Amino acid sequence: MKPPSRFAALFLRLALCLATALPLGSPQARATPLSPEKIIEGWRAKSGQPLVGQILRTRDNRTMDGAAAPANVLDGSPILEALELRGAKFVLLGEVHDNPDHHLLRASVIDELTEKGLFGRNAHPPVVTEHIRAEQVAGLEAFRKLVSDSIEPPATSELFRLLDWDKSGWPPARLFHPLYDAVIAARLRIVAGDGSRERIRAVARGGASVLTPLERDRLKLDVPFPQPLADALAAELEGSHCGMLPATAIPGMSLAQRYRDAHLADALLGQEQILGPAILLAGNGHLRTDRGVPWHVRQRAPGKATVSVMLIEVEDGKTDPIAYVPRDPQGKPAIDYIVFTPRAVREDPCEKMRAHMQKKG
Repeated sequence: MKPPSRFAALFLRLALCLATALPLGSPQARATPLSPEKIIEGWRAKSGQPLVGQILRTRDNRTMDGAAAPANVLDGSPILEALELRGAKFVLLGEVHDNPDHHLLRASVIDELTEKGLFGRNAHPPVVTEHIRAEQVAGLEAFRKLVSDSIEPPATSELFRLLDWDKSGWPPARLFHPLYDAVIAARLRIVAGDGSRERIRAVARGGASVLTPLERDRLKLDVPFPQPLADALAAELEGSHCGMLPATAIPGMSLAQRYRDAHLADALLGQEQILGPAILLAGNGHLRTDRGVPWHVRQRAPGKATVSVMLIEVEDGKTDPIAYVPRDPQGKPAIDYIVFTPRAVREDPCEKMRAHMQKKG
């Protein structure tokens, strides 16, 4: 028998990869019963905060002198048109991890993206997720096999079981069910985005000395990181830990954050080479255009268009949309779009951290 040509072999490898990414059998119904606009309409009906459900665009207004006004998604413009995602190589959808409204809205957005073919005709973008780490790839591969072997999509609960979600450190799986229901129903390829927990901890504790030459080269962590960005990241980490971090821990934690951003960018770029445009699901901090995942994408693949969409919780009495905009060290916006959402009910994180630190002491 004549051996296959190099083209035939390449085509076969691509077909095997696509087998876990493309729909099988009849088209699936949307996973979320409501459109993004209906979800937002429900938020607004229950909230007295005027910003809820509005979208602030900073993408083409980098000076943001206060004159810009948010565009109301209920004024007749569908949310996908308001966000102008068409043409992006990478769509980054942010979250506050324990806010169920964020996961529900992004589920509906993913429904819309795949139903309307925003990534091109018959395109089914892979989904890179911060929620799945490198050490969980075996569970993810087992789930992909279930997908490829099934006429109907497997249950989301099966994914969470194979990932051992309850021991992952993330908020309860029930909060994430709508999001992954949408991804699975659309037959999108799920990709682990984060590094292993053990490796992240090693970087945080040991600093740059623990990075292997392979990691430095693959993740391009030897590219100089501007000092103003490094200083801003350190200040943000200190603030997010309620000022309880010892000063000696901040450099290592800053590098660990950069390591995670670089890892997420690497996963996006790898999927783009195989399947084209991709979606990232990650916490808002990773979406910052000045120093997060977009920064790492620019260093490695200039010209690859990213669109970062933060979902930001409103605060009582804080009604100026400009006041919510994250900024780079020069004062320019460090995000493309903000979607204002209701605030989740939660305990004071600083009180919880203080109690934790006292228990350790």
